[in-house]
Amino acid sequence: MRKPVTMMLTCCIFAVMCIAGGLNAAVQTGYIFDIQGSAQLMSAEGRKIVLKKGEHLLYAVKEGDRIKVEKGRVVVASLKDSKGYEIGSNSEALAKPGTMVAVKGSVSELKGLHAPGKAGSGSIGGFVVRGAKPCIKALSPVNTSIISTAPTLTWENRCPGDKKVTVKIISGDSVLFSRQTREDSLAVPGDILGYNLEYRWIVDSGKASNVSGGVFSIPSAEEVREISRQIARYEESKKDISFHLSYVFFLIDNNLNDLARVQVKALKGQYPDNEYLKKMEEGIR
Repeated sequence: MRKPVTMMLTCCIFAVMCIAGGLNAAVQTGYIFDIQGSAQLMSAEGRKIVLKKGEHLLYAVKEGDRIKVEKGRVVVASLKDSKGYEIGSNSEALAKPGTMVAVKGSVSELKGLHAPGKAGSGSIGGFVVRGAKPCIKALSPVNTSIISTAPTLTWENRCPGDKKVTVKIISGDSVLFSRQTREDSLAVPGDILGYNLEYRWIVDSGKASNVSGGVFSIPSAEEVREISRQIARYEESKKDISFHLSYVFFLIDNNLNDLARVQVKALKGQYPDNEYLKKMEEGIR
């Protein structure tokens, strides 16, 4: 599968891994994807942490850690497989490589969870040229894959005077599309773009070298169908915080950064004190 991924995105995933529990020699089992009720984590080093949803979503769970749930549940998404482990009320689980094992009570397997860290490095980059006092900025799609061959390009135009801009889409050395507008967005006709290709686009104010733009790619038609199917499944189940986080990492791993930003912003609104979500948002800007 062709998945160009930004270096920025790779840094985002790395930052989440570093911050969520720190880099450690211990084998990492996964990340906390949900906390409900009263629970605590006893680290392999003997540290005790009272788990709170607002603070500890995406906290890294390492081999030897124990999670005890008095009442409620804690879900840990496995890095090894696309599944999770739900530790129920009056239960305790021990973290082993890629799995959680019941020490007391029950640990149930949840299928379909998508854990972070599967994305590889890539080279898709931005295309941004600005003057000394930039007044125009491309907003979307920038450094992302998309699943539509008729996207809407959006930008912010703070240039004084005439708001007319020229928008161009480029493939290789060829300009495929060029149009002038005074709006802040432009819908691309459906017969311009194709699947399994990468494009650059620019928006030019014509003033003081104020040009901005970005790069986006479209997967193959088969990949788009599968991604769309998965997105529909996640949209149906994302009221469950575990699946909402899974949805975010599914989008990130498929380089759907624009869609991922929307989901991270929504989660950050629910859990404004969660440092891991803040770092993730910063990483995919």
